[in-house]
Amino acid sequence: MAGSLCTAPGSGAADGRRAGPERALSGPEIRPAGSGFALPGRAWTAVLAAMTGSVMVGFLPIAARRLYEEGVTASSLLFWRYAIGLVAIGLVAPLAGIDLVRAGRRGALRLTLVGATLGAAQTLCYFESLHWLETGIAVLLFYTYPALTLVVERLLFRRPVQRLSVLCIATILIGAGLITGPGLDSGRIDPRGLLWALPGPLIYAFYLAANARLMGRHPPLAGAAFLYLGFALSYLAVVVLYGLDRPASAVGWAALVFIALGAGALSITLFSYAVPRLGPSSYAIVANTELVTVVLIGALVLGERLTANRIAGALLIAAGVLAHGLSRRRHPG
Repeated sequence: MAGSLCTAPGSGAADGRRAGPERALSGPEIRPAGSGFALPGRAWTAVLAAMTGSVMVGFLPIAARRLYEEGVTASSLLFWRYAIGLVAIGLVAPLAGIDLVRAGRRGALRLTLVGATLGAAQTLCYFESLHWLETGIAVLLFYTYPALTLVVERLLFRRPVQRLSVLCIATILIGAGLITGPGLDSGRIDPRGLLWALPGPLIYAFYLAANARLMGRHPPLAGAAFLYLGFALSYLAVVVLYGLDRPASAVGWAALVFIALGAGALSITLFSYAVPRLGPSSYAIVANTELVTVVLIGALVLGERLTANRIAGALLIAAGVLAHGLSRRRHPG
């Protein structure tokens, strides 16, 4: 089926080529069209994939903090995340008819380079900032990346910036400030956390731009597999040098499995599907669903008070994401 999570969009009948394993493996490259990225099929499929993956990632801070309490370092956590996730994707790919060896020969190994460099750098910055900063502050600093993504797209790739995109990002940033702003006054900011947090959004903006241009050439599972291979190789080198920590309890292992499979393998597959179809700027806007998830988790799981500021912030973020989704539905080009 066109647009499924197992194959690249398009079909053999549509472009006159024979359908089959070769066709399912590669699919047509998703190329930029007009003022934005091409959206084959229903735009909302990609929007929902991005939102679902972002909701899963929204649970990351609470799971990561549990592991930090058990003495697991950020580098060990990330190695486990990508190693377990890579094994899961490798097991599922053949069942979905994806030949990973052939995908590697067809250029998917370039995604491994992206994962080993930009990918590993941005995840390390984010997880280390969670270790030293309050969750709200770390998340707020990281979520400046949608604005930086627009800047990167405009300056490096000469892609026009739509006024509505700027308005949506401004709305989302105001919402993020309402949600996380009160946490800025509750304690001093550790300079070590700030040094980790500041480069993360810019690195992530370049990471999105690279993946948006490479992932459309491969099925989402293949893209996810080779991207995670790069992550895993980078963190394998780190744990070889500095040692590998393990969770100390069953709850810790459960948190790690969730990080590896739910907020890992599943979310990266959805990411691989959504990013080339939405483009980096649009994905960056829709992914702010993660912030709403963080607020709900705080209220429902951690017993944090759902203040007026947080409710207003969540509504503003949801409005920004929804407005952008509706605009893509009306103007998919």
